[in-house]
Amino acid sequence: MKKLGIGLLVLLVVGIAGTYYLEIWLGKRIPEVINANPDRNYDLQFEEIDIHLLKKGVELKKIMLVPLDDSLATKMNGSIRSIEMSGVDFLALIFNNKLEIGEIKLLEPAFRLIQRDRKSNANESSKAFQDLFKDLISRGVIKNFFLEKGTAEMFMDKDSLYRFGQFTDLTIVAHGIESDSLIAKNVIPFKLESIATSLKNLKINTDTNQEFRIAEASYSSGKNIGTLKGISLKYNEGLDGARSKSEFQKDLIQLDIKEFELSQIDTESTIYGNWAIFAKLARIDSLVLEDLRDKNKPRPDEPIKPLFEGMVEAIPFPIKLDSIKVTNSTISYKEILQGKNEPIQLNFQEIQGSITNLVSSDSLQNQGSLLVDVTSVLNGFAPVKMKIDIPYGTKSFALDASIGSFNLTALNEIFEPMGKFRVESGTLRGLKLSMDANEKGSSNQLNFDYENLKLEIYKSDGQQRSKNGILSSVANLLTSKENLPGSKNYKISTHWTSRNPYRAPFHLIWISTKDGMMAIVPSGLGNIFMPDSKK
Repeated sequence: MKKLGIGLLVLLVVGIAGTYYLEIWLGKRIPEVINANPDRNYDLQFEEIDIHLLKKGVELKKIMLVPLDDSLATKMNGSIRSIEMSGVDFLALIFNNKLEIGEIKLLEPAFRLIQRDRKSNANESSKAFQDLFKDLISRGVIKNFFLEKGTAEMFMDKDSLYRFGQFTDLTIVAHGIESDSLIAKNVIPFKLESIATSLKNLKINTDTNQEFRIAEASYSSGKNIGTLKGISLKYNEGLDGARSKSEFQKDLIQLDIKEFELSQIDTESTIYGNWAIFAKLARIDSLVLEDLRDKNKPRPDEPIKPLFEGMVEAIPFPIKLDSIKVTNSTISYKEILQGKNEPIQLNFQEIQGSITNLVSSDSLQNQGSLLVDVTSVLNGFAPVKMKIDIPYGTKSFALDASIGSFNLTALNEIFEPMGKFRVESGTLRGLKLSMDANEKGSSNQLNFDYENLKLEIYKSDGQQRSKNGILSSVANLLTSKENLPGSKNYKISTHWTSRNPYRAPFHLIWISTKDGMMAIVPSGLGNIFMPDSKK
């Protein structure tokens, strides 16, 4: 028994000593294996390593991510608080110099992305992160990958480093990775069983002095849903500041979106490498879009503006969405007229509706149509409905729009800033517009039904505004007080409107409506409705 006890004690001591020296040997071998891939773009340099043979675990601490190719247009560096590996096959490491890991976890990585090419975009940045994760996972056979509490800063290297973006709280959970099967669709670019990702506080400064933000983004392959919350695109100095700095007249646009959700996402979709988004359903909740144009600014030499089909085709990556649901949204158009300081404003509020078959690529359109069907309320008083049929491949569109009944005096908030007239009384019973439009213009029919219309015309006395009694009397004599279906002199306008090719299709819709209204209101009164520069 004594000899047996001594033997066991010796075996225990040898085992402990062997384990100790094996852990020391592995502590030297693992760094060599981790950085052994000749095709790697990064070295992992760390200060501490803990080996846990019995638990089949390895922990690296205080890691530095060091790029090996300094000539890359987009490169990454940074630090990682620790990398935890579990389910490590130490026998494969000892006898085959191969890392086989059940699970790897990156804790609190802090990445720095540096772009040298000013033309690089978010597409290039996302691909840089994808290439990094590919580089890390390609160092062994890794079944599951976790990343927690990741942060990143994005810089432009132009004489000195300029930070143009950042995000926090990056989380990645990827199961069932097949590291010998590349699929460039995911942030982890391999075939895998499931993946869930999220991040917060994304901020990107654009070349137009705007800041793009996403408060929270997430994607789950299990639920097949991607969600973006708290989206905004705003000028750093606000719309008025951007207008004052703008040399030319242009549309200054900023927006907020409470939530954007994609569901039933097709496997062909990717936001890494070459972007492509294919999904059955998209949902936009609480979009608030502002568009400001100052007509006191000179117009620049502008390219010809496309119709709706061309606007969709201009999306810089393939997109195919079967249906988009829009809820609780507002679009505001503000225009400062020539010689004026304050804008007139059109607010389309309470927008609800759907967009069907949004396809940006010619090869995917298959001669179908993009359909838009929305309702809204104009400036809080006028119910609006609009349907647009945009056949792909034709450079045309058909539109049916209507405005419901309201008191016409409500229009004074729009017309009075023009300094020409105000509506003293009147009721709109309904306005309907039908358009068949192409690149040259539109063939239109307008019904403009109203009653008890009475106008008050202003004198042109510089900044002073006073009623012109004579013109008011003449205007009300020339104007039919009513234009209602069934009346003897009921008018419907059927007319052609030429398109200004340097303005967007919404401008053609407005001009077609105005032309029809001016045809129904006596033509001699038309000058009253138009600013002096347009007479």
